[in-house]
Amino acid sequence: MANTRIEGCKMGSKSGAFMATCLLVLLICVDASTINIKNQCSKPITACSASQTASTACYVLGAGSGSQLIDVGSSWPGGIVWGFPGSSGNPGDGNNAKPQANLAEFTINGFSSQDSYDISVVNAYNLPMQIDAIGHTGSGTNCGTIQCSIPNLNSFCQSPNTLTGPPGDGCYNHDGPNVSSGTSGTRAFKNMCPKTITFTTDTVGTVYGCSTGTNYEVVFCY
Repeated sequence: MANTRIEGCKMGSKSGAFMATCLLVLLICVDASTINIKNQCSKPITACSASQTASTACYVLGAGSGSQLIDVGSSWPGGIVWGFPGSSGNPGDGNNAKPQANLAEFTINGFSSQDSYDISVVNAYNLPMQIDAIGHTGSGTNCGTIQCSIPNLNSFCQSPNTLTGPPGDGCYNHDGPNVSSGTSGTRAFKNMCPKTITFTTDTVGTVYGCSTGTNYEVVFCY
């Protein structure tokens, strides 16, 4: 049987195929990312995820220690993680809760082999959230931790912002989706969570990035 040439080196076809397979597996493992979603709240929540290429999936996370590891592979465009109170686990309820909740937003393996991520309260806020980069493979841009926590939501949520009610049980950011600069309504959120995106173009210092291959944690009630 004729020998197989791979990148200028001669080797037997069996050993060549084996080495090529191992190299492919290694490259996939290096580039793939996971997101561990954790609930440290005192009550159960439902956490959901979705992306441009994957429909909504929801997971019931028990109080205090519930977790769900999702493998997003080597590409996850427009990825979102959010949560809401209770043990529904229903994707329909999750979709209804999404506009009432703060979002952990990800693009895995985007421009120049970088991941980008942020916490958005453009639509609303409902649960304390932290994103943390775990074992990151490069410094990137602000590769690290983002946090947002607003205590006493009932007293915080003043006009023009309004409480959402169920299923999200959050506070609507009334101006966030419709303005390109800060207002009194968006600044209320910014004052509490300065590293979050509070209106549509609020991206300076709020979008973080790590080299592709980094794993992440999204922690509720960190």
